[in-house]
Amino acid sequence: MKKENILKYISIFTIAVFIFSFSMVDQISHVFAHSFNTDDTSYFLGLDKRTKVELELAEKNYPLNITLSMDHSDNAARLVYDIYYADDDIVEDSDFIKRYNKEVSSSNSTTYALVVADLLDEVLREYAEAIVVDIDLTNMSNLALLDNMKNLTTYVSSENDSPSLNYTKFFSNNNPLFNYANYETAKALLVEIKDIFENRLKSSNNITNQSIDILLTLEKDLEKLSNLINNNNGSPAEVMELVHLQIHPSLQTEFGLQTTTTTNMNMGQMNMNMSGVMNME
Repeated sequence: MKKENILKYISIFTIAVFIFSFSMVDQISHVFAHSFNTDDTSYFLGLDKRTKVELELAEKNYPLNITLSMDHSDNAARLVYDIYYADDDIVEDSDFIKRYNKEVSSSNSTTYALVVADLLDEVLREYAEAIVVDIDLTNMSNLALLDNMKNLTTYVSSENDSPSLNYTKFFSNNNPLFNYANYETAKALLVEIKDIFENRLKSSNNITNQSIDILLTLEKDLEKLSNLINNNNGSPAEVMELVHLQIHPSLQTEFGLQTTTTTNMNMGQMNMNMSGVMNME
């Protein structure tokens, strides 16, 4: 076999292993990634909490900062529309009031735990928008993928500064704020989450010794999350890890949240793909 052919096969194999390894990281991480099964009630109450937060922020900023007030007003208007049309049976205001009162009065701790999980995702989205990090902080698989890409930062920066900048920001502390309305929303949602925890979750029934330990841990983790975001002194990676690897699992364990685990892994197909690469001429 000619030397140039050997080098060609080595290059193809190296690239294939590189792509395969990242594919494996991405696929395997989805096994551990989770998304909670929500229901109509938790969805409705989550929208309600977010709507109230935006309305309060709009009022808070008026008339001192009209730009921020308008931003929050626009968000509130969109959320009001979403919550009003969340139920096809709602055709007028009286229908909405009936639905609202029904959901608030019939909800239990599991429902509110789902609401907290949903609001935590919104905190991650708003914080990412505030500091302009182009990485989905709600996607748990990014933890494993980006952790493995840290070593590639130097190489990427020599080819394209933009991706390198994103990875650097993901792992950096004290990132500058660009969108303050989003930052205000993230902080206000954390206040709402703390209120739900104190009044709906911490005082729930069927408290056991194990539950007390989990709730204490959950309380400390929520406080840590608030400090990281309110002081803007933690990296997005640290914030993301705290939510996905500590707070969400505590909510799941304590309140019996059901998860949907998805994976697209097909080892047979991967082996076939690898064989195809190896057999290239």
